[in-house]
Amino acid sequence: MTDYPVQPSIRAKLKTRLQSVAPRVCGTTAKGDAKPVRQQRVRAIWVNAMLWTFQGWLAMFYAGASFAKLTAPSKHLAILLGWAEHVPQQFIMAVGVIEATLAIGMLVPIFGWTIGKPVLTYSALGFLAIQTIVALYHLVSFDILATILNLVLMAMTASILIFRCARNAP
Repeated sequence: MTDYPVQPSIRAKLKTRLQSVAPRVCGTTAKGDAKPVRQQRVRAIWVNAMLWTFQGWLAMFYAGASFAKLTAPSKHLAILLGWAEHVPQQFIMAVGVIEATLAIGMLVPIFGWTIGKPVLTYSALGFLAIQTIVALYHLVSFDILATILNLVLMAMTASILIFRCARNAP
């Protein structure tokens, strides 16, 4: 490769400009050590995969629960859900519609973060509200396994809220 003659002043200006821009463009630190930035990228990839997995699981779980609430007869729901025999059918269907809407909201970021991030935030907050109420109901009725399940769902939803809805989400 031939070296074209460039005036020293222009070469010096370009060199200083490239040195100031290179850490941001190339992902290196100020000292030139690229290992921490690579580790941050790998961590961001794993966190992103974990959060999408959680979002998919929550969407599937609540889509199935809402489908059961919207389609099953009230006799079957009374067997499946202990609280369903104490409330009107319209309330059960309303809860099913809310859960279906929130499940769709969990997957909206697939189409774009501009619209998806606020929808995801509200969906996660809605899921946390529902899970808190349901966990308290199961705790009062001494249903320990259902309480543990709701606590796991709450942990998944809280991690989505914390990592996705933060200012610098991956």
